[in-house]
Amino acid sequence: MSDDAMVPIAVLLGRGEALTVAVMLDAAGIIVHVGGEYHSSVTPNIIALGGFRLTVPAWQHGDASILIAEMLAELEPLPSTQPRRAIGRLFAATMGSVVLVVAPYVLAFGIKVVLPVLFAPLFILQIPVNPTGRGDYYLSVAAAD
Repeated sequence: MSDDAMVPIAVLLGRGEALTVAVMLDAAGIIVHVGGEYHSSVTPNIIALGGFRLTVPAWQHGDASILIAEMLAELEPLPSTQPRRAIGRLFAATMGSVVLVVAPYVLAFGIKVVLPVLFAPLFILQIPVNPTGRGDYYLSVAAAD
């Protein structure tokens, strides 16, 4: 393999993470190419496309690996509970409004007639709050030491 060949350094599922790592490498003087840079990361199609592929020249792979290893050594902040609480509040508000609308029908016709309406708000629990996952990094052996 020639030194100017582009080799993978990471395959990431989040566009924000991919662009952040690319800018960090670029700021350090490392040439980086982001494959799929213009795809959106909020659709599951990016997983089918293989994620965002970051490639660097073979002669800079060691430097990029060391830089990314230093970045990954930092402790990650604790995950926020805000999205989960927001979904819970939305679910509670939806259920409250459904009860107000459906209660007269239950009293008039019985529970079996309105069961599909009562179960419909449960589909809100299927909304993905953060559909991204952890990416794969292909670091050189020198960065692991």
